[in-house]
Amino acid sequence: MLIFTTLFFSCNNNETILEPVTEDQLPPITQTGANTFGAIVDGRIFIPKDKTGYSAPGGGKPKGLNISSGDGIISKNYYAISAVNYIDTDIYIPEDRPQQKQYDFKLSTGTTSTSNAPNFAHIYCYINNRKYISFENSGTINFETVDFIKQVCAGNFYAKLKNESDENDIIEITNGRFDLICTEPIGD
Repeated sequence: MLIFTTLFFSCNNNETILEPVTEDQLPPITQTGANTFGAIVDGRIFIPKDKTGYSAPGGGKPKGLNISSGDGIISKNYYAISAVNYIDTDIYIPEDRPQQKQYDFKLSTGTTSTSNAPNFAHIYCYINNRKYISFENSGTINFETVDFIKQVCAGNFYAKLKNESDENDIIEITNGRFDLICTEPIGD
């Protein structure tokens, strides 16, 4: 009994201290076409990761980072970044070639390249089966480098997103950065 009591109290005195999330856990900020993406989402590091395990017949393993662009349904031009791991994130720009500039996020419909996609930049995430959407002036994405010859689209982003079902439930995305391999749009 004495040994059990001693072990019990010594385990309780050795509390696990969680280390703070730091920016150096994210991919470095580069502008070389390194095909990286990362952010801090509500205090947790988010870096896309390719899926493993079973894939449907004829399908490959889903990629953690996808870029699509070109003519969408009903000739909507778009540029979309999709990043997946424990969070499903989509960023939408209403141009098939992003410009070297800053885009302000507005109220998201929670869709990307479909006929319902709005004609402005927005971002949305799925976290634990809840959809979080951008709202008016809730953040920006800044394309610092756009070079289709060198195939580089790089920059940074941040946003506050509200739960689609409970606008008091707000998450924050900080220190977002991307350095993507960009190619000419699909429709060209």
